[in-house]
Amino acid sequence: MPKILSLFLVYYLFLLSSLSGQTDSIILQKQLEQGLIKRYNEPSQSQVVFEQVLVQAKQKGLSGVQVEALKQLAQLDILAARYVSAKEFIQEALFICESVNLGQKKAELTYLLATIFHAQGDFTKALERYLESLRFFESHADIIGSLNTYMALADLYYKQNNFSRAIDYNLKAITLFEKQNDKFRLLNIYEQVGAMYARQNKFVKAVEFYKKAERIYKDLNNKPGEAAALINMAALFVSDGNNKEALNNYNRAYNLVAPMHIVPLEVSSLIGMAKLLAEGKDYEKANLFYRKAIALAKPAGLKIELEEAYQGLSDVYKGLNDPGTSKAFRSLSYEIKDSLFNDSILKQTADLQLLYETEKKQAQIELMGKEQKLRSLDLQQAKQEKNFFLALSVLMALLILLFIYFITQNRIINKKLSAGMHDLAAKNAEVESQRAQLDQLNQVKDRFFSIISHDLRNNLTTMKLYFDLVSAPNYQESTSEMSKQVAASVQNTIDLLENLLVWASGQIKGVQVEPKKVNIHKLAELNCQMLTSMAFQKQIQLTNDTDIDACILADENMVNLIIRNLLSNALKFTPEGGSVSILSQEEPDVHQIIVIDNGVGISEEQRQTLFTAHANVSTQGTANEKGTGLGLLLCKEFVEKNGGNIWVESEEGKGSSFYFTFPKAY
Repeated sequence: MPKILSLFLVYYLFLLSSLSGQTDSIILQKQLEQGLIKRYNEPSQSQVVFEQVLVQAKQKGLSGVQVEALKQLAQLDILAARYVSAKEFIQEALFICESVNLGQKKAELTYLLATIFHAQGDFTKALERYLESLRFFESHADIIGSLNTYMALADLYYKQNNFSRAIDYNLKAITLFEKQNDKFRLLNIYEQVGAMYARQNKFVKAVEFYKKAERIYKDLNNKPGEAAALINMAALFVSDGNNKEALNNYNRAYNLVAPMHIVPLEVSSLIGMAKLLAEGKDYEKANLFYRKAIALAKPAGLKIELEEAYQGLSDVYKGLNDPGTSKAFRSLSYEIKDSLFNDSILKQTADLQLLYETEKKQAQIELMGKEQKLRSLDLQQAKQEKNFFLALSVLMALLILLFIYFITQNRIINKKLSAGMHDLAAKNAEVESQRAQLDQLNQVKDRFFSIISHDLRNNLTTMKLYFDLVSAPNYQESTSEMSKQVAASVQNTIDLLENLLVWASGQIKGVQVEPKKVNIHKLAELNCQMLTSMAFQKQIQLTNDTDIDACILADENMVNLIIRNLLSNALKFTPEGGSVSILSQEEPDVHQIIVIDNGVGISEEQRQTLFTAHANVSTQGTANEKGTGLGLLLCKEFVEKNGGNIWVESEEGKGSSFYFTFPKAY
């Protein structure tokens, strides 16, 4: 009897763990489905869902769910052309597949890896992965996997100008398409038939099928798919000479994918618009769109699109009668094209295809020999399975009745324990949050009182000494110089208080950035007028040489504080009779603003700690003005909050130049 009870207990524990694992898996699968719904329209929220599922699946040891979450994260990164992180997710998922033998998932992940190499123009690696995944799809009669791989292989061979091989895979894809009749398969049929008509130069029929695909994508609320259909139609309109309609389609596609950062489609849309603008001799806009495409394609490794953009820029500069620049971009284009289509790569592609065909034929021969053996084994196995499940069913009926009480009790205990752990975690999180806030406030307080006790007290002490001296009965000297000193000390105190309040407010409440279009010239002129009296006292020439039309995208109040601090500092550290100027320079994507003085300059040692948060670097100006120690810290923080950079170039005794950048406003 004790032995029987022990067996029952072991079986009960096994059954309980199985039921719990199945429940967790179902819950996480539902969360994955919620993430998939948001994948195309709210990719950032979808990513959060997949990351949460991945963490929970790792904690619960659910390998299949981990692989699916990693796969979905990789697909999000592929859509955004973040290929490095996508490869990392895929490699992690493949490692799990190898350890637990998930063949189907491994094939799907291998296919995704191939699409990355395909997009980056590495056709040899792409073909190797496509064929590896196709071996599994074909051997397991996976129609969807085979379809996708056939279409990808057809596109790969078209890009290598191997049209006969591309047509072979297109025909295989169409054969499988005819077996499918659901909406998603119908969508792929429309796209594939549209592509076939396009290659035959039957533009009207091709557009008809692409429009059908576009409508289905709209019904599915799939904006990337809708944009891809628009890009395909735009290319057809270009071939048919309807440039106006083509430009409209490219623009619609770009507006759909730009907010979602679907980089491959963004680049294709920009290049398409740039080509049409160049044909219309609007070289300025064409140049801008080509450069935007290059800025997106280069970090993503989109070699084919990068080559096309370089060739486009070569044509643009040729139209602008700039043969030197045109030749430089043409050389870049040829360099990429040679790397994509050299003889060794084409030979490797042919060898991989031949190896795949040979392995496939050998596998078919071996399969025919094994089929007969498998039939007889299947009959025997079916009989054994029937007897086994009959016995197992009887045993299960007995055991379920015996253990139902234990299961119920265990669930009650687990529920109470889970509730207690949840409450404890919530309280711990609340305590940790309060501790972090207290630490931050203490730091702000210490910094605040340090500045007040040092800089503010020094300024007030200096003013008191000046006033005591002037009010002395026997004081007979001129007060003009003394007035300058008092005015400088008052101005330093005002600067200190203003920067101190802004800094302390940002430390406690956080810095809120409200970017908008700001005219640099107007803001610089306003600050120059405010500081005119300070410049007049030291006979310093203060000039505003910024471009009248220079506009940036930034928070106006922050930019105002940056310019005021840098101009004020320049005046403090410039001797009488010197000069201070502010000017701007236009770069491809940013405006660069420079504050230049011919003052005392900054040593190498001082430059190392100039923007350091807690160094509190401050020196006396040429008229004994005192720096606040916070102005440059605020400048650095506000510039970076608005997406720019700040740095300084200086030489002792010759002056300083402070550079900072902001994004352009279009």
